[in-house]
Amino acid sequence: CFSASTNDIKDGITTSQQQQQRLDEFEISVRSHLLELLEQFLSFQSTGNNNTNNNEDDAALTTLLKYLKEVSLLCLHISMMQPQHKTTTPIKKLPFVLIEDTIDSLPLNLIQRVWSSQVHSSLCISSYIISSNNDIHNNNNILTSPHLFITTSKFVLLRICNKILKLLSNRDAHANFAGSIMILLARV
Repeated sequence: CFSASTNDIKDGITTSQQQQQRLDEFEISVRSHLLELLEQFLSFQSTGNNNTNNNEDDAALTTLLKYLKEVSLLCLHISMMQPQHKTTTPIKKLPFVLIEDTIDSLPLNLIQRVWSSQVHSSLCISSYIISSNNDIHNNNNILTSPHLFITTSKFVLLRICNKILKLLSNRDAHANFAGSIMILLARV
């Protein structure tokens, strides 16, 4: 079996450049699809509150949350298969960037639903950021797995938490949500 080195050149592009190009295309594709899901979710928010729209809204939220979690699991899997490979750094950071894109795209009331929904407790973002045990294969701490939680990821998570806390200007009205963000920061 022949393994290609990073210096092999094909069509004037090295293997490492090809890998980086594929990773960039993957990130663009994943982020584009996320924005489509966010647009769909937001469209149900603006169309009133009858039962049909509530069911469609709930389905859109479920789809969005499943997508975020599945992409996070995919990134975790890739980083576990290539633990020492330098080109996996963008993959390790991608779940956090997707969460940041989600937070940037939604108003505060929807951020709260995505972050800690009682209806979707196993899919909401807070359910797989950190857990009390340190089992790497546990779905409850996908994002804080040592395979994904690198320095650049930590900075993105810090930026996400700071953005949410800035949105929570009236911390009395949103004390539980602000408290959960602060507990997350303390635990990480």
